[in-house]
Amino acid sequence: MPPPISINSIHDPLARAAFFQRFPVAVLTEALENRTPSEQRILIGETLYPLVELVEPVLTAKITGMLLELDRAQIFKLIESPEALKEKVNEAIAVLIRGFSNR
Repeated sequence: MPPPISINSIHDPLARAAFFQRFPVAVLTEALENRTPSEQRILIGETLYPLVELVEPVLTAKITGMLLELDRAQIFKLIESPEALKEKVNEAIAVLIRGFSNR
């Protein structure tokens, strides 16, 4: 397993790219085989959480939970694509802000 990459290096494009390369979808797909749906959700969440944390460190848990509601193909796209993940995280933040302002 590669050494951990500091979340503080998010502004370094090479470090960010290296972080995203640590989670190939093929490896995740193989790890999900023969797991219960609950175990699959946990494993996907554990993969997604540190990626979301790079984009939004304050609301990581909430946004990860929101993203876990997407279908698996969409989640895998987010794991593979930093740009797609950033866009979806921004959408989730907008939903949270709208929900908060409607109170």
